[in-house]
Amino acid sequence: MSDNLTIPVSFGPTAVKVNPDGGMRVSIPTDGERAGAHLAARLHRPGVVRDALLAMGDVLASDLRRKATDRADYLAYLIQRGKGVGKAVWDAQKEYLALQYGVAAKQDESIDPVLTVGPEALRLELMSRDEATYAQLTLRRPAALVDADHPGDAGRAYGSTFVDLGAALASIARVRSYRPTTFDFAPARSGANDNDPKAARSRTVPMRWLRAFGQMQAATLLAAERFELAPIDLYNVLLTLRMRKARTAPRGLRYELVPGEPPRLVLEPWDLVVRGTGGPYQGSQPRVIRTWGRQRLSVLSRILPHARRLDVAIAGPGLPAVYVVDLGDATLSLALSGWTDAGWAGISTFDLLAADDDAPAIDAAVAACATPQTDAQLAAKLGRSRTDVRRTVLAGLAQLRLGHDLATGELYARPLLATPVPASALKFRDAKEAAAHRLLGEAGAIALTKVADQGIEGRAIEGQVVDAKAHRTFYPAFTIDREGRTSSASCTCNAFRRSGIKEGPCEHMVALRVQFAREQAQLEAARETPEGRAQITAETRILLRRTAKGAETFRLSLDGRTVTSRFGLGGALRMQRQKFDSNQDARSAYFARLEDLGAKGWLDATQD
Repeated sequence: MSDNLTIPVSFGPTAVKVNPDGGMRVSIPTDGERAGAHLAARLHRPGVVRDALLAMGDVLASDLRRKATDRADYLAYLIQRGKGVGKAVWDAQKEYLALQYGVAAKQDESIDPVLTVGPEALRLELMSRDEATYAQLTLRRPAALVDADHPGDAGRAYGSTFVDLGAALASIARVRSYRPTTFDFAPARSGANDNDPKAARSRTVPMRWLRAFGQMQAATLLAAERFELAPIDLYNVLLTLRMRKARTAPRGLRYELVPGEPPRLVLEPWDLVVRGTGGPYQGSQPRVIRTWGRQRLSVLSRILPHARRLDVAIAGPGLPAVYVVDLGDATLSLALSGWTDAGWAGISTFDLLAADDDAPAIDAAVAACATPQTDAQLAAKLGRSRTDVRRTVLAGLAQLRLGHDLATGELYARPLLATPVPASALKFRDAKEAAAHRLLGEAGAIALTKVADQGIEGRAIEGQVVDAKAHRTFYPAFTIDREGRTSSASCTCNAFRRSGIKEGPCEHMVALRVQFAREQAQLEAARETPEGRAQITAETRILLRRTAKGAETFRLSLDGRTVTSRFGLGGALRMQRQKFDSNQDARSAYFARLEDLGAKGWLDATQD
């Protein structure tokens, strides 16, 4: 199976027509290769739909990856000054760079936005080229789309297709709220654009991009902490980020959630607190959750003036954060990937999704979701338990055959591609990840030998990987900084000795990272039980409390028979150390102290 997939598409031109009565009709081209879905409808609130589509366009154009620097202009300057080698050499280098950049850009294409037309809603989905942001716009019918006109048979007009949103943005920007506006989503007529070289073309999409699209939606089904923000709260965050530039790490957006109180939004590294004005947090336990990639939230700035409600769902560190903006008769949902180092953290995060690859069960679930269903409704319709259906749904989402409405939680049939991609092609990101999971499947092949907390430097992880196939033992290690990025890495394998980390992490590093994530999840689950606590002999928890004087920190550590407390305001921490007669006495005092601090309003910020 190739690392890329060639997808033929065919789009006609965007057209704008203004009628004598002042009404506007905007024809937005859809894919002529998939001519099933089409819809023409008058917009109830043209200004809201315009801003929502322009926000979707901002996501489509978003690419926060580091760009290679083209030094052609500087080389030309050197030639003019008579420096460097001959002009022929520089011209050859410039031609080579242009060719290489062109090939790289062709290989990193993304799929055009996916339009799904159904009797209850029109849904538009897309994901940024850097695989970091997923956006979904839902226009309810008939509230947002009135006087809908389906050319031909209405039943045949439903389905999924691609839409050329990028080419239509200039026309969409001309829409005005006071002018009656009709949007016409339809493919080009046969033979209408035979002389247009841009009408028929193909997309060369990396398989890893397709996999990320499916996994981003699958991750939104995980259990998450949910809370409400007022639109003005997010506006204050975006305004602060525009006025300030963070020059030191960490650069996260931290949520402090206390039951019965509105959420607090903390901007790092300034420790600037934006107190929420929405509804109180309804959870049972206090939480501190840190998210990354806060600059990506700026794409919502266009629609905040129209927002009636803003709901946030965060599954935890390293998992996507979902922002659902209620626009009344429409909803715009934004899912931000939880990783800042996609080659590493994305692997370890989505490894936690357990999917069922039973093809007949997936086919039955897709057929049942022709009418949108919640997971409970789908389980009742299929006559299976919700747990079994959930695994099937995860597989359907990962294989790009189902869609998940992030606002309502409903599942709907949405084949992303006209011809489904084999599930095996979407299972792993690349050959290195496949090799890493082979190692993970061998009992006892991977062992963590050292996990050291290095304070502001992050956390150092060392391990041992026994590769029975290669008849060798490897010793990978890496350091994760406070922003979740890999700041250094090493391994004793030939791939690392040859090229270091330039070609990405080797399979031994990936396997160790996944094993570390698994063991951390198991430890967090086990420490809530008496049996699990009995196994803990060394641990450090970081707690946080806000007072009128500022943020107080409490670091409580258990190390054998010793319990150490470091507490104070700011960077000046006092220390207290207690020695006990046995490990059990120290453990009991340690957990009793944690419970006492929690009762006094301290938040556990260890896993943020």
